[in-house]
Amino acid sequence: MRERLRQIGSQERHTYRGTFVRCGYKCYGEHYHPTLLLKDIRDAAHQLVTDHLWFNYTLGFLRLGELLKGDEVNFMARVATYEKGLWMQRQQDVHLCRPTRVQRVVPNVERASLPVDDHPALIGYIMCANETFYKTNGRPFVSFYVQAFHQWQR
Repeated sequence: MRERLRQIGSQERHTYRGTFVRCGYKCYGEHYHPTLLLKDIRDAAHQLVTDHLWFNYTLGFLRLGELLKGDEVNFMARVATYEKGLWMQRQQDVHLCRPTRVQRVVPNVERASLPVDDHPALIGYIMCANETFYKTNGRPFVSFYVQAFHQWQR
């Protein structure tokens, strides 16, 4: 599915558009790293480059405020390779990295702000946004982070 990304190559940054699905996190032991999922990512010529990608929830995305399912986002990024899978079954794949100039396609929509400078509160927001999914699937739902988010809201 990512053949188009491979063809683009990593020499230059390009403009892309994707549709927000949900936020999430990667877990490294006790450390949580915020992420977000975009689907149907297209290049400037509106060609589909991949059906989905997970991105780090960088400051550019956070400054947009709360994203809702279906929001379209424009950004610039560079194609890069990475390794995925379990240790002995690693595979090389391509993705888009270091997104900049992140903008919502419908710009002047007022949205709730997110905890930009408070990492525990941001993880708490993500846990609250996905509470049912995380609890149903046995994913960590840590009261420390949830309480940090609720305290940040006040």
